[in-house]
Amino acid sequence: MGKRLIALLIGIAAASAPAVAVAAPSGLHDCGTKVERNVGNGWCHGTGTFRIVVDCADGSSVKSMWIRISGGYGTLGVSCRALATNVTIVEGS
Repeated sequence: MGKRLIALLIGIAAASAPAVAVAAPSGLHDCGTKVERNVGNGWCHGTGTFRIVVDCADGSSVKSMWIRISGGYGTLGVSCRALATNVTIVEGS
């Protein structure tokens, strides 16, 4: 009888437990960047959120909007007023 009571209590606990969201497979991969004159570009495959930050020759930097991809491909580009010198991909949460 003790085993039945334990099994019943486990069943009740499981039925009353809050639902837990299971995260979809995530991760960005095959990312890259390119600088051409005053434009910085960045791209990634996979699932996740990212943006790019482009450093400019005049000491400023420009940030793109955030983009979310889900099992696909995303690309972003932003322009500097001066020449672009570097592009960095920033992964979001």
